[in-house]
Formats: sequence, C-alpha cells, structure tokens
Amino acid sequence: MKFVLAVAFFILISLCVEEGCSKEKSSKKGKGKKKQYLCPSQQSAEDLARVPANSTSNILNRLLVSYDPRIRPNFKGIPVDVVVNIFINSFGSIQETTMDYRVNIFLRQKWNDPRLKLPSDFRGSDALTVDPTMYKCLWKPDLFFANEKSANFHDVTQENILLFIFRDGDVLVSMRLSITLSCPLDLTLFPMDTQRCKMQLESFGYTTDDLRFIWQSGDPVQLEKIALPQFDIKKEDIEYGNCTKYYKGTGYYTCVEVIFTLRRQVGFYMMGVYAPTLLIVVLSWLSFWINPDASAARVPLGNVFQPLSRGSGVCCIFIEMTVGETRCKKVCTSKSDLRSNDFSIVGSLPRDFELSNYDCYGKPIEVNNGLGKSQAKNNKKPPPAKPVIPMAAKRIDLYARALFPFCFLFFNVIYWSIYL
Repeated sequence: MKFVLAVAFFILISLCVEEGCSKEKSSKKGKGKKKQYLCPSQQSAEDLARVPANSTSNILNRLLVSYDPRIRPNFKGIPVDVVVNIFINSFGSIQETTMDYRVNIFLRQKWNDPRLKLPSDFRGSDALTVDPTMYKCLWKPDLFFANEKSANFHDVTQENILLFIFRDGDVLVSMRLSITLSCPLDLTLFPMDTQRCKMQLESFGYTTDDLRFIWQSGDPVQLEKIALPQFDIKKEDIEYGNCTKYYKGTGYYTCVEVIFTLRRQVGFYMMGVYAPTLLIVVLSWLSFWINPDASAARVPLGNVFQPLSRGSGVCCIFIEMTVGETRCKKVCTSKSDLRSNDFSIVGSLPRDFELSNYDCYGKPIEVNNGLGKSQAKNNKKPPPAKPVIPMAAKRIDLYARALFPFCFLFFNVIYWSIYL
C-alpha cells in the first residue's frame, strides 16, 4: 500500500513540474513575439467602442473602419500621382569587379487618398504623425528599384518608417533603405574615366492607367557633401528623367530615374600608379651609363624593375627593351673580343715569328751567357693593348641614351593628349 502511494505521489509531482515548464516556455515564446496590431476594419465593434469619442485614435478608427487597402484611391478613375524624392545618407564607392554601388537613402513618397481626409471636427495640426504599425492598413504604391541587386529595410531600434496623414487626404511615407544597385562601367579611359550610374524607381504591378511616379519639384534628390576614395560626385552633376517601360502583354509601367555622374580622381592614381612607374622607367635607363663589361650590374637592374612595372603594359615594354639592349650589347662585346684575339683561332697563328727580348709588360730582358751580359736584341715591342670597350657597344649605348627618352616622351605626349 505504501509503495502504491509513493508511486502515485511521484507521478503527481512529475506532472506538476512538466506543466510548470510548459507554461514557462509558452510565456517565453509570448515575450519573443511582437503584439500583432489589428487594423480598425479588423477589430470588433466592442473594441472600437472602448476608444474615447474625442480622441485622435477614434478619428483614425473612423477613417479606417471601412477602409480597404486592396483598392487604390480613385478606383476606376484618374491614375494616382505619387510624388517621389530621395535623401542620400551615404554613397558607397563603385566596385569595378562586380559593377555595382551601394547607397543608404530615405525614400519618400507622397500621394492623395480622398478616403483619408480628416473630419471637419478634428481640432489640431494639419497633419497627423501616425505610428508605423498603421502603415500596413493603408494602400501604398508598389514601388521597386529596377536595377537593384540587393536591399534591406532597417528596423533598429524600431521600424524606420515615418507616416503622415494630412487634412486634405495626402499621405507621406518616409523609409530608410540600404540598396546595392547595378552600374555597368565603361573602363576604356581608366583612370581618367567618368561613370554614369542610374537609380530607377518603377511600378511593379500598376500600369500607367492606375499609377504614375513624378519627381518632386525643386531638388528631388538631396545629397549632402560625400567623400569617396576614388570618385568625385557633385550635386550639380545629378540628372533626372523618365524611364517608363513597355512590357509586351501587360502594357506601360511608370518609371523615373536619377543619374549620378562620378568623375574619377586622377590625383589618386598620379601618386599611386603614374609616379612610381615613371620613376621605374627612368631609373632603368641607368644601365646605359654602366660599363658593358659590368654585366653583373646591368642585368639584375633590369630584372628588379620588371616585376615593379607590371601595372603598366607600356612601361613594362620599355623595361623589357632596356634589358634587351643590355643583352644585345653583351653579344656584340663577346664577338668583338673573339675577333681582337690573334690567338683565339688556330688557323690565324703566324707561321714566321722571331723571338723578342721584351717581356709581356714591354720591359727589356737581359740575357747572361755566363761570360758577360749580352746585349739585348733590338726586336719589336709587343703591340699595345686592345681597348676594353668595343666601338659597337659604345654606339649602342649612345643611341639608347637618346632614343629611349625620346620614345618615352613621345608616347606620353600622345597618351595625355588622348586621355585628358
């Protein structure tokens, strides 16, 4: 009997513990979820009746209790004109590899919805600042970015949406977005190029019979002073246009675009690319003033400059030509040495020769026959030493000293006249 009571007591405790844990888990899940907001049209009459009659909440409930967000304003009437403007918070640098750029913007849209006109008994300002949770209860344009690669909406610490409802029924929505947009680049004139990057705002589902996007008058795109590492962008270089598109089978869709003109900073590449390669080419010409016999000093000089000049194809060609000149001169020097040596070829040995009493340094040799000094025979002195540097190698160096700088200067004149 005691055993049965113990088992029953153990089972009862286990059930209580399990029930408590399940309640704790459910409470944690409930805390993690946001409270779902119900539009006035989805609320019961009892919930609406609890709102004070003279409150702003009651006015909004009266506006939206019979409001259908699935139907556009002026249904079966004139198209809705949506005025668009953009404030650019930050402008990321253009990526040449992926051909895109990233911006952080405030996108603002304004349109008129006659169903949202504030009642005459409303006493207050001309506009109501409404909580972002109410945004889902309203009809809104189906705007998207036609050249978008990726985008994200910001919700830290709250959803970054600003919503105004004006007395005459105008609705103003402002939201913060980060967007990566494609930008096809023409790098023919790199690094003196100018790029034109677009941002296209288009309607996804409504044709021009139902919806039209219009740029705000004045400055539709507001741009603060932005510093980019490689480009300059100015407010005066921003262009606006209309890019309404036709799709076969569905019709015309409204579209507006803004074009940013970005000019690359040449000074950035002057110090980082042009100046180093120019110095490398000029320093490679030092080998023209080095003795041709000092091949150990000439060849490594060119080999060191070769990897440093890979950033420029023309500079690399000049370096290779300098190394080629050194090798050509070395070959000429070797051939001249062979021709100048009377004993380098067996067939050239003289058949008749006479002894000389001079050593290899041109000093007379005294011969002693044991009885006395013999007089030195007045034979010929050895021929003078051949010059170390052949004339062909000298001429190659002289020509290179004038030809290489002239060709490089001529190339620079043509290059800068085309690109500038």
